[in-house]
Amino acid sequence: MLVEKYEKILLFDFETTGLSAKTEKIIEIGAILLKRDPKVMQYRVEKELSVLIRQDKPLPPKIIEITHITDEMLLRDGIDEADAFFQFKSMYDEKTLLIAYNIAFDHGFLKALFRRQEDPLFELPNDLLDVMAMFKDRHPYPHKLDNAVSTYGVEVKNTHRAIDDIKATLHVLLAMIKERDTTDAYINVIGYNPKYPPYGSLAPHVLMVPQYGNRLEIEKRYKF
Repeated sequence: MLVEKYEKILLFDFETTGLSAKTEKIIEIGAILLKRDPKVMQYRVEKELSVLIRQDKPLPPKIIEITHITDEMLLRDGIDEADAFFQFKSMYDEKTLLIAYNIAFDHGFLKALFRRQEDPLFELPNDLLDVMAMFKDRHPYPHKLDNAVSTYGVEVKNTHRAIDDIKATLHVLLAMIKERDTTDAYINVIGYNPKYPPYGSLAPHVLMVPQYGNRLEIEKRYKF
């Protein structure tokens, strides 16, 4: 059980200017920090973060269409990347479990953020949990967050805004744990589409496993 292994859990989601962490930037951070209450052995919400980040060039029209974040919003409400990084880092430490939906995407942008703002050689040592891998193991295609939200009747809708999406991810995770708690099988095990094999693992401690969907490819590897 997660509550027995981790004092803190950080769920996070990024909206970005594009798909490549090497060339694109984060425009919005949504994050929820959970901290274990040792008296009742449950997690409590310790802190939430929702910030927009100013950019030095206009957003692509497709990103505006998907996220409904505009250049005007970033100019009016956005903060500098360095300030956003400082706020996010105040919620983070190396022993915290990191959780996201399709964490391979957000992990790349998080590492790039650390490398720009703090250490050009930074590597994330954290344990990882990908909620999409859990959902994909249990259900047939499609496997987007809105499909998971619909499948489990989550009231927080998938809006493509970071804080809403991470709240939806948390509720999907809780629903799947209630359905069957096999989260241990997915710690540091990330699924990928067999048609598009990754160039390598996200980190030395992370195992990449091909997933077709609805076959329990990851869960069956673990002995409960």
